[in-house]
Amino acid sequence: MFNRNKSVFLIGMAVVMLFVSSGCAKEKTDEEKLAEAIQKSIANSANKTDASTKKEEPTVESKLVEISNFIIGTVWNEGFVNIGSYKSRGTSSTGKELDIDFTIDRLGKAMEKKAEYDAYIKGLDAKYDNVKQVWTKLSGETDNLYKQLKENKPQANDKSYKFNTGLFEQYSEAFKDDVQALKKK
Repeated sequence: MFNRNKSVFLIGMAVVMLFVSSGCAKEKTDEEKLAEAIQKSIANSANKTDASTKKEEPTVESKLVEISNFIIGTVWNEGFVNIGSYKSRGTSSTGKELDIDFTIDRLGKAMEKKAEYDAYIKGLDAKYDNVKQVWTKLSGETDNLYKQLKENKPQANDKSYKFNTGLFEQYSEAFKDDVQALKKK
C-alpha cells in the first residue's frame, strides 16, 4: 500500500508539474517580457533611424536655395568680404587676423563646388530661364574676381588694390531674390 500511495503521489506530482509547466509556457516571465520589450525598442529605433537617413531627392527649388546659401555664405562671407577687408584694413571683416593665402586657397575649393553648381543650373529646363540668366552673370563675375585674386594677390592695407565686388553683389542679390520668388510659387 505504501508503494501504491507513493506511486499515486508521484503520478499526481507529475500531473501537477505538467500543468504548472504548461501554464508557465504560456506565461512569460518578467525577464522574458523585458527582453522582448528591449528587442522591440531596438528594432523600432533602427527602423526610425533607417527612415530618417533615407534622404529624399531635393527639389529644384531646394537645390537653388542651397546654391544661393553657398554663394552668400562661402563665396561672399568667407571669401570676398574678408579679402576686401584685408586689402583695406589688413584684417578679416570682423577685425581678426587673416591668412590671405589660406583664404584664397579655401575660395579655390569653393570654386570647384561652384563648377558643380554651374553644371546643375545649366541643366535646368526652360521654367528656370530667369534664374539661369542671372546665374550666368553671377558665375562669370565670381570667376573674374577669383581669377584676379589668383593672378594678383592683395597685400594687407593696400588701398590702391582694386577689388570691386559691386557687380557680384548686384547679381548675387538678384539670384537670391529670384530663388526666393520660386519658393513662393
